[in-house]
Amino acid sequence: MKLVVLGATGRTGRLVVEQALAAGHTVTALVRSPEKLATSSSNLRVVAGQATDATAVARALEGADALISTLGGGGSVIADSTSAIVAAARQTGVNRVVVLSSFVVERGRLDTVSRVLSGLGMGSMIKDKSAGEEELRRSDLDWTIVYASVLDDGPAKGSVTELPETARRGMSQKISRADVAAWMVQAAAGDQHSRRSLGITG
Repeated sequence: MKLVVLGATGRTGRLVVEQALAAGHTVTALVRSPEKLATSSSNLRVVAGQATDATAVARALEGADALISTLGGGGSVIADSTSAIVAAARQTGVNRVVVLSSFVVERGRLDTVSRVLSGLGMGSMIKDKSAGEEELRRSDLDWTIVYASVLDDGPAKGSVTELPETARRGMSQKISRADVAAWMVQAAAGDQHSRRSLGITG
């Protein structure tokens, strides 16, 4: 498949790029600073540009099959990048979009301590991600939103637990970025999570 990755220089995004290439996919990374992308491959195309710029996203999406976003929140980055993704996807005919979110966005599923602590320290990020996700849900795209547990930089364990909708979430649940990256690459290549949001943990 031909995959586009947003957030490719981040701690999770670079693993998505590496694992997608290792799985035999062709990858286009849309990045602000190409020099920060350490990975090199004949199957990797690097496009310089902002993920919040629909023109740049459309340039990266030309000829692609799916888009994976591991962008982090802050200000209105997620809301603005989602608007750009939706517009560019419609323009280029790309339909499949897989987006990494955080378990703290699912406020109703958090235990009391996690809800209070995350609300105090991550309020603006939660608001930004929620706004972007609502726009994605309103679109006609084939989207998947992944609510990952607390991310760590440990090695991949090779197993990811997809949580039922009734499962409670908390700070004690963790998952490695490597496992999240592998799961997202597989999800982008399939349709088993079409127009679904779901939680995952290690």
